[in-house]
Amino acid sequence: MSETRFLNRRRLVWLIVVAVLLVGTLAITAYRLATTVQNDARVVGAPIPVQTLPATVKSMHEVVGASGTIQPSMLVNTTAKVIARVLTVPVDLGTIVRPGDLLCEFDPQLYAANLSVAQATYDHALKQLQRMESLEKKKFASAVDLETARVAVASAMDTVISAKIDLANTRVVSPAPAVIIEREVNPGEMSHIDETLFQLGILDPVLMDAAVTEDKIGYVYLGMPAEVGTDAFPGMTFKGTVTKIDSLVNDTTRTFGAYVQLTNHSLQLKKGVTGYARLLSTRMALTVPTTAIMNPVGDRATVFTVGTNQRAQLREVRIGLNAEGMTEILDDLHEGDQVVVVGQYNLRDNDLVKVNRYAPWNR
Repeated sequence: MSETRFLNRRRLVWLIVVAVLLVGTLAITAYRLATTVQNDARVVGAPIPVQTLPATVKSMHEVVGASGTIQPSMLVNTTAKVIARVLTVPVDLGTIVRPGDLLCEFDPQLYAANLSVAQATYDHALKQLQRMESLEKKKFASAVDLETARVAVASAMDTVISAKIDLANTRVVSPAPAVIIEREVNPGEMSHIDETLFQLGILDPVLMDAAVTEDKIGYVYLGMPAEVGTDAFPGMTFKGTVTKIDSLVNDTTRTFGAYVQLTNHSLQLKKGVTGYARLLSTRMALTVPTTAIMNPVGDRATVFTVGTNQRAQLREVRIGLNAEGMTEILDDLHEGDQVVVVGQYNLRDNDLVKVNRYAPWNR
């Protein structure tokens, strides 16, 4: 009888222990649910669990890709500076020339003769000046005579210099590494002063005309670094900088030109070579994680922030660039503002919240 009573008492103790454990487990589970599951927290009137991160100022990096073609960095027109018959034109359209290469040669006979006459006149004037200086020392020549002789020497020297320039201008040479784009002269023709002879496209440096889509306008700026790969030289990367940006967007393609300047000492990059440019955009900006951005009230982007009162505040923001999982905020936020990055879609404005460090997203 006593043994049966002892067993019943033991069973009762175990039942009480199990009940206490079950109640404790249920209480702990309910607490954890209320602090980690938003819907459960709202049901029991507990603060809504969220996770926040501060808005920070950081360097944003974005790679803007665009295809394009190589073109000369500038166009240069060469003109005739003498009137003479054209003897030779050793270049044609598309010819690659280096500095000093002959483009065109005129008949130099007349200008060589002019130089000979000018040189003889100068020599005579110089001897006359020397005689006048000797006579002036002996008081046989006046100061006016001496001054006139000096003027004659200077005038003769000017004529010699002009004759040398004219003779040199009978040979037209390339001023820089270039490609012949236009040729307006042929052997046997007579030239005219300031007549256009050639149009040259400068090839060192060259420009890559990269066609950038209009949605990337905010990423492109002068001086930004760029890398260019070409179909003609697979595996080779040419580095340069953006030196010019078109002011208009093409109505048909909805692109604009960003011109990357590349050194081309070997002249291997030629006009018309196609390729692909990677423009490396970097800027300092106030940013928040892109996951924090919502659009629950129309087209305006919004975020939830949490203040010192632990209340969620719905704020409209104006967004800018988006890169590396971060979005630029242009206004309505300040550095250090705590922005809800997890749990924001079930929040309501002015909800009491709790930043939960034990939520499932932190595991």
